[in-house]
Amino acid sequence: MRISVTILQYDHGIVRQVLDVVGELVRTHRAPQHIPELQEAVAFLEQFLDRFHHAKEELFLFPAAARECPKIAETLEHLKKDHAEAREMIKTTLKVIKADDVETMEEEIRKLVDLMTVHIAEEENQVFPIIENELQLETDANIHAQYEKFTDKEFGKGYYQAAEEFASDIQERLLGPGHFKGIA
Repeated sequence: MRISVTILQYDHGIVRQVLDVVGELVRTHRAPQHIPELQEAVAFLEQFLDRFHHAKEELFLFPAAARECPKIAETLEHLKKDHAEAREMIKTTLKVIKADDVETMEEEIRKLVDLMTVHIAEEENQVFPIIENELQLETDANIHAQYEKFTDKEFGKGYYQAAEEFASDIQERLLGPGHFKGIA
């Protein structure tokens, strides 16, 4: 087990929960009735998914994995391109929400959910198993320490708890208690 990977998998659970909520609202055509909540959820994804989770991958895990697991170096570059694409989708979604362009908002949310569903599956099923097998334990411990420093400095010690609470709260407010379909 590599703690650096386990932590990212944990992040994926929080991301999936919020993506499930926004995806379900779009799928069931209830998005127009929940614009403020959707804006809140997409702003959360901008911070948690992009500035927190993707940053940890790009700053710490991916460079080390490219060195120690060279057979996935090309895949890591592809994953970074997905991150950039998701970042643009999130920015566009926030802009069109403010512009009251519900049709484009729904389209961007659909694209974001689809992209991140495939992206997370690729990381968890193809990339992370290789990292688990090939990343040195010392490197893993160093990456973990970097995650901790980054989290404390940029987001604060209670950030995970706040993120978990937000994901559960938005899910409960918009879909009801206990709803979690999950993304395969």
